[in-house]
Amino acid sequence: MKTKLLFTFLFIAIFSTSYSQQEATDYLSNLEEPSGMVNKGNILYVQGLKKLYEINTASGSPTANVIYTAETNYYMSNLTISGNIIYISEENYDEDFDTSSGCRIIALDTNNPGAPLNVIYTTTNYVSALAITGSNLYFASETTPDANDKFTVQVKKINITNLAVETVVSNLCEDEAANDMAFHNNNLLISVGNLQTVFGFDTTETVISVSQYMTNLNFNKGLFVNGNNVFIAEGNRIGTKPLNVQASLTYVAQNTFYKDNINGLFNANFRDVVLIGDKLYMTLLNQGKVVTVQDPALSKDKFNQDLKAVSISNSKTSLIVSGLESNHNATVYNLAGQLIATKKLSAGENSIDLSTFSNGVYVLQLDNQKTFKFIK
Repeated sequence: MKTKLLFTFLFIAIFSTSYSQQEATDYLSNLEEPSGMVNKGNILYVQGLKKLYEINTASGSPTANVIYTAETNYYMSNLTISGNIIYISEENYDEDFDTSSGCRIIALDTNNPGAPLNVIYTTTNYVSALAITGSNLYFASETTPDANDKFTVQVKKINITNLAVETVVSNLCEDEAANDMAFHNNNLLISVGNLQTVFGFDTTETVISVSQYMTNLNFNKGLFVNGNNVFIAEGNRIGTKPLNVQASLTYVAQNTFYKDNINGLFNANFRDVVLIGDKLYMTLLNQGKVVTVQDPALSKDKFNQDLKAVSISNSKTSLIVSGLESNHNATVYNLAGQLIATKKLSAGENSIDLSTFSNGVYVLQLDNQKTFKFIK
């Protein structure tokens, strides 16, 4: 069995940080039950119960534009993104009769969101969380509840090339929904809020061994991985920690202003979190809001030590990324925020073909964390 980056720690490090736990402030309001979020560069996608919103965070006057509305009796539960394609899980629920007919997973092309609906998977079970790496789309699927309303959470994957489905983990947990998933290299993290736990496993192992990566959390929901760091929506706070060492969460954002009045007044909880540059974006579902915290410390190079020595050079035909010590996800955008190319880079595979690019200025992002501009 190979050594796991996330779950076998060779040392314990204590980090002194300059992060401040700031109060979240308004960014956009009047969204319908915003929950999950993903991003493509500066473009933020926010999943509501029925509507998918697109927000250009680089705009001086950002707006939440609806690019997809779920069909009658379908309600969105989670989403993930790969390149231009957003994968969304939807429950087929008849509100009049209070009955569920299972779920489906759809693929939405952000460059053509009005195209006919592309359903890639249907199931009689409930699908609550998604994450994708390469051609494999992983999802949490609940078995059909028994007479005592008991169910098991399984982790399955779909090969999006041939749509073959297989079960990866037959029993992640019981009777509690998985809230979100996120990848760090080959390691899949799964947040299960009602168990106060983030589970994880190495997807490349022949025999999967699930670990409890974080425990004793509080109403943990959404996950976001940035370089070697994970951000987690934990109740009314956002915590972060390095993934390759054992360390406690450092809290970088909180909400004590917006309240939920359910069985008493308490602080509204964040449902998900995304980091773009030095700004965190969080959803408050019941308030219909996306809120933010900005902290320059979030984008400093020390936040991802692996990328400190990275540099780029390019010719008319190729872009060379030097100084890589491990695998990194590279994305190239034009200045309008359109995704042009994606590639996994490493020390041995560190070039991107530019031969089909038009002349102009482009932005390279590594792990959605370090950014370079270059001219073709």
